[in-house]
Amino acid sequence: MKIVEIFDSIDGEGIRTGQTATFIRLAGCNLRCGYCDTLYALFGEEEPCEYTEMTIEEVIQKVNKSYKRVTLTGGEPLLQTDSAKLVSRLLSDGYEVNIETNGAVDITEFLSRIPRSDKLFFTIDYKLPSSGMTDRMIWKNFLNLRPRDVVKFVVGSDEDVRVTIEIVKRLRDVYSEMPHIFIGAVYGRFDIRSLVEIILKEPILKDARLQVQLHKIIWDPNERGV
Repeated sequence: MKIVEIFDSIDGEGIRTGQTATFIRLAGCNLRCGYCDTLYALFGEEEPCEYTEMTIEEVIQKVNKSYKRVTLTGGEPLLQTDSAKLVSRLLSDGYEVNIETNGAVDITEFLSRIPRSDKLFFTIDYKLPSSGMTDRMIWKNFLNLRPRDVVKFVVGSDEDVRVTIEIVKRLRDVYSEMPHIFIGAVYGRFDIRSLVEIILKEPILKDARLQVQLHKIIWDPNERGV
C-alpha cells in the first residue's frame, strides 16, 4: 500500500471530534478540489507525493492498539486496491474504522468486498461548487448510507449554501432515518459565524451539526501529522 503517513492524534472533525485515533493517510486522489489542504498526498502536483510502500501487516503494526479507533483518509483511500483488505483486517481485530471518502468513488462496490460491521462508518463529502468537483459526485453513494454514516458539506460561497440546502432536502425525501449531516466552512474563505446563522435560520438544517476543524485551531493549519 502507498502510505503517506500514519500518526496518532485526536479526530478534528466528524462524529468522533476530540477522540483519540490513529490516522492512516493513503496516497493519491481522483479529484482536485480548489481548497484541498492535503496536496502533499496527491500525485501530479508541484511537490511530488512522498509515500512509503507498506504491507498490510506493516500498517497494522503502526496502529495504536489502546485507542481501537482508526481514521482512514487521504487523498482518497478507496482508490487503493488493498484498502478493503486493510479495513477487513482492522474490523476483525476489533477496531472502529472511519473512512473519509470524497463521494467520487463507488462505496457500494467497496462494501461488497468487506464484512458487514457496526464498527465501520463513512464520512463522505458532497463536493459543493466552490470545490470545482460537484459534477464528479456519484449520487448512488448518498442513497446507500446508514444512520451511523456522515455526509459532510464544506461551504465556501453563497452558492454552496444553496446547494447544501437542496441536497439535504433530497436526502430527507429518501431516508426515514437520516445519516448525520455535518457542515463546515472552507478554512479562511467563508465566515464561520455566517454559517452558524444560516444553520439557525434554515429549517431543513435544524438537525445538522456545525463542523470546526479542531486540528487547525490547536496546531498550525499547515502542520502535518496532527
